[in-house]
Amino acid sequence: MMKTTWIVSLGILPALCAPGCMNFGQRDPVPPSTVFNPSDGAVAQVSYEEEVQRGQSPEAEPAKEAAWWDPTGVGAKTLEATGNTSENRALAKKLFAQAESIYEQGMAQEGAQRAAKLNQAAGLFLRAGLYHQNSTLEEDALMYAGECYFFVDNYPDATKQYDNLVKKYPNTKHLDVIGTRRFKLARYWLDRHTTERTWALQPNLTDSQLPLFDRFGNAVKLFDLIRLDDPSGDLADDATLAAANAHFREGNFEAADRFYSDLRENFPTSEHQFNAHYLGVVTKLKVYQGAEYDGKPLNDAETLLTRLKRQFPDKTQENMQVIEKLDFDIRASQAERLWFKATFYDRRREYAGARHYYQQIIEKFPSSNMADEAKKRIAEVQDRPATPTPPAEFLYSWLERKKDLPQAAPQPIESLATKPENDTTSR
Repeated sequence: MMKTTWIVSLGILPALCAPGCMNFGQRDPVPPSTVFNPSDGAVAQVSYEEEVQRGQSPEAEPAKEAAWWDPTGVGAKTLEATGNTSENRALAKKLFAQAESIYEQGMAQEGAQRAAKLNQAAGLFLRAGLYHQNSTLEEDALMYAGECYFFVDNYPDATKQYDNLVKKYPNTKHLDVIGTRRFKLARYWLDRHTTERTWALQPNLTDSQLPLFDRFGNAVKLFDLIRLDDPSGDLADDATLAAANAHFREGNFEAADRFYSDLRENFPTSEHQFNAHYLGVVTKLKVYQGAEYDGKPLNDAETLLTRLKRQFPDKTQENMQVIEKLDFDIRASQAERLWFKATFYDRRREYAGARHYYQQIIEKFPSSNMADEAKKRIAEVQDRPATPTPPAEFLYSWLERKKDLPQAAPQPIESLATKPENDTTSR
């Protein structure tokens, strides 16, 4: 009896376990997904199937329902948030079509309803891109998401999506539109920065149209991205000039000089070349710190002004008054540098060097009052030795105050030949 019981048990157990073994650990059968029908108003996204030939219909791909291990969909949303979703082209196209429909509805509405629809559409566009990455669908989805945020005046999020799009697709077909959007946003942020001055580190917690920190810095960054991401675009030279002018108005003359130089060198056919030359001269004069410092900015300004006169003769004639004022300022600063060097050697009793620079003043600026003073001083030191006697006397000569050295007038250059008749302080 015992043997019979054991035999029956051993025979029944496999039969009972077999159905469980067949089902345990397997997913429930998934019903086939509904295929899009163009007649019901949905847009068939054939262009997003790179392998589909023209004139053929894309093969329907079954959309995956919620997994057996995640019936609530929390796990899928977590994967979407982290960007670790697996490819699902059918689901991507379905989400894109839903987002496109909601986007069109939102654009037809106003106020809070419009904002709610466009924000919803932006989320669906981003989800669609996650399920079909490195594709035309994802490229368009990122662009549409940025447009949704742009039209609800959420400008920081809009620029974020534009940046993500260009970073992932550098040669995207949307570069022209992105450049236009960036340019408008940059100018808007600059205007708000001008009218509502804030510190760069002062946070913005109330206005969705403005970045969290540093309106000015973010605006200039957008100008910079326009010319870097699309250097051959129509707005590249405009953005470079706008960034230079923004720095100039803020008193950041060295940064402005770099942008003006970039415009002159990298956009030779730009319509802004004359402005880049003229403002470049003004900026270099602003960078120049005086006779006691490096004279390279002053020399660069002179070279650039000479190039401006040769390259733009018609524009020079139209703006002769301001051009002559620049020429006068450059020559005045050059004369002051020579006077500073001459008196420097004169105080050290190195009369050979002093006579050399006094003579240069006479030759280069003969009509100035400095030339008259230089002639007088040359006559006074004509017979004095070229170097101090004894050689080390200049080390302690500061103890004896010298009163016989010429003093420059408060405005040392009053009669330069290049000084315009009607002086103006405007550039």
